[in-house]
Amino acid sequence: MTKSQSPDRREVLSAGLALAAATATSAQAADSNDFKMFDGHMHLISDDEKMYPKATGPSSPGADPPGSPPGPGQSLQVGKPLMKPDAGRALAWMDEQGVGQIAAVQRRGSYGFDNRYILDSAAAHPTRFRPVVVLDGEDPKTPAQLRDWVQAHHICGLRITGPAVPHEWLDSDQAMKTWAEADRLGLTMNVLYAPQRFNAECLRAIVAVARKFPRVKLVVDHFGWPTLEAPPISGFAHAPEGYTSQPNIYFKYSTTNLYILEEAKIPTAVFMRDAVNRIGAHRIFWGSDVGSAGGTYAEMVRMAKDSTAQLTEAERRQVLGDTGRNVFSPAVPRA
Repeated sequence: MTKSQSPDRREVLSAGLALAAATATSAQAADSNDFKMFDGHMHLISDDEKMYPKATGPSSPGADPPGSPPGPGQSLQVGKPLMKPDAGRALAWMDEQGVGQIAAVQRRGSYGFDNRYILDSAAAHPTRFRPVVVLDGEDPKTPAQLRDWVQAHHICGLRITGPAVPHEWLDSDQAMKTWAEADRLGLTMNVLYAPQRFNAECLRAIVAVARKFPRVKLVVDHFGWPTLEAPPISGFAHAPEGYTSQPNIYFKYSTTNLYILEEAKIPTAVFMRDAVNRIGAHRIFWGSDVGSAGGTYAEMVRMAKDSTAQLTEAERRQVLGDTGRNVFSPAVPRA
């Protein structure tokens, strides 16, 4: 197609908005009573700060320093409540919104590497909460800790975090020992890099690790912060080779992503249709990010459903349910 034949951004967005409106009714009708959503990213935070004290000191390596300008999408969250999801409230919200299970993700910004509240909550509600712990991938004690927790607590994932550059936390020699143990344990690895902006170098490192451990399910948080360009260009066109095609890389998108897209005037349903076309619904799933993102849980679930308005019913069930359940299933050690 020549440049003169290519649709411009306004045409793409107008067509996308029209299609989203036309498909919204059928998408809502697909929410049958037997379908329960899976929230792939909820931070549980206890009301009891004596039993579960908050971490002190720096806890989010690579994040923007205090006083930095608001990041993408944050302006839309001004004035919205920051929900405090203790386990009891989380269960009530889930029941109200038709969410069957969640990945209960340790919030490093709240508790550091003290995973007790996540593990205790999952033990109390094993059919509803699937624990995803946070540990230091470069700590020599981490592989043994994972072995213990897979056996004792049936953990479903390990989340490691750090700055986009340098990324030794992800792929140093010591971190490779953590990845090797996750491979042996059949444990999903969840990766978050900061700050929240696209970084091709870190994504290349993620692809390299995924290729080194092809049996490990590797989840990239927040879609890896794609660039803000409307389909058919999309934020994934600038990603390194293999990023969207590597079969063991999975993509978690969040309320934060949806706020960023809305702020950029990119219809979320258009973006998600393009993402599923590129990646496949079997490798994409939704997570609310309650505990970090602003807004009520009802708003977050509504935004998630709206983002899938251009998907087929089968694709929606995967993105809003089945893919997350598959990715964050309890670890099963390999023979």
